[in-house]
Formats: sequence, C-alpha cells, structure tokens
Amino acid sequence: MAKELSEEKILGSKFTLSLQTIITGAIGLSSLFGMYYALQADIQEAKELPTLESLYESEYPSKPQGYNHPASYEQYKQQVGSLQETQDEIYEMVEELQEDIEELKQQVINLRIAVQ
Repeated sequence: MAKELSEEKILGSKFTLSLQTIITGAIGLSSLFGMYYALQADIQEAKELPTLESLYESEYPSKPQGYNHPASYEQYKQQVGSLQETQDEIYEMVEELQEDIEELKQQVINLRIAVQ
C-alpha cells in the first residue's frame, strides 16, 4: 500500500540537525568556496600568460629575417601565379634569343663563305 503524504504528517514530523551534520555541511561549503576561488585565481593567471602564437613565434621562427612570406594561401597562390607568368615570359624570351643566335650563326657562316 502506498503511503499518503499529507500536510499534517509533514508538519507533524520532527526535523533535527545534529552538530555533526552542521559541521559536515560547513566543511563542504567551505571546500566548495575554496575550490571556486582557486579556480578563479588559475583562470586569471592563465589570462595573464602569453598566448601560444607568441610563444611559437618566439621559440620557432618560421620566417627568417629579411624575407617577406605570404600571410595567407590566397596571397601565396597569387604570388605563385605571377611567378608562372614571369617564367612563361622568360621562356619566350629565351626562345626568341635562341632564334636570334641561329640567325647570327647563319650570318657568320655566310660572311665566311663570302670572304673566302
């Protein structure tokens, strides 16, 4: 059978706190407060520490002094793209110069033949 809870039964029951229960509760609360303030102090200390990025940059410099590296992938792609265009232009100039050299060689041969 289910026990019925009524207001009279609840108000009629006697609630007592022993000294041991009060001391245990006080110790528990003081432990919680102590942990809270210790955690707050650790958080504040962590905020004052240098960031990981600054530590990484100072201990492991990836950019040597005097070199200008691209800061992002898009800039890198843009620079590589312009290098490809420059390289293509240089190859065209080399081909033109080789043609000029062949023409000059032919002219030298023709001059030798004409002189003899």
